[in-house]
Amino acid sequence: MPIAKNNFATPNVASEFEGVDVAFVTVDFIVSMAAETSDPLTTTTTAGLQLVKEAIQNQGVNIIGHGSLANSNTEMTYMVRADSLDTISSTTTASALQTAIQALNGNSKITANIGSATVTVNTTGASDTGVNA
Repeated sequence: MPIAKNNFATPNVASEFEGVDVAFVTVDFIVSMAAETSDPLTTTTTAGLQLVKEAIQNQGVNIIGHGSLANSNTEMTYMVRADSLDTISSTTTASALQTAIQALNGNSKITANIGSATVTVNTTGASDTGVNA
């Protein structure tokens, strides 16, 4: 049987996309987090990355995605909704996140010492359609 020529399906044109402004939150753990990849629900002492992610979300920040560990496994950048960040009040989201992440240091589920972790937020030129930073 010969192959039918130009037998293409009609593309789905009933689509709707809604964009949001994004920002990038970079956490510098100061120490390597390469071993902190376990699940905090198990009896483990190396669940740091998941606990940090949950700490960010517990501050009301919506994480859209995140990159891999960078800078000798000491930094991770999270893409978040910009409208969930407070950049105006005396307690900005960056300082609240930093405090929450540093507070995890005493948690028995983390082996790495993240008591000196820092957080920076970059919103310059960021949108859901491209990053112009």
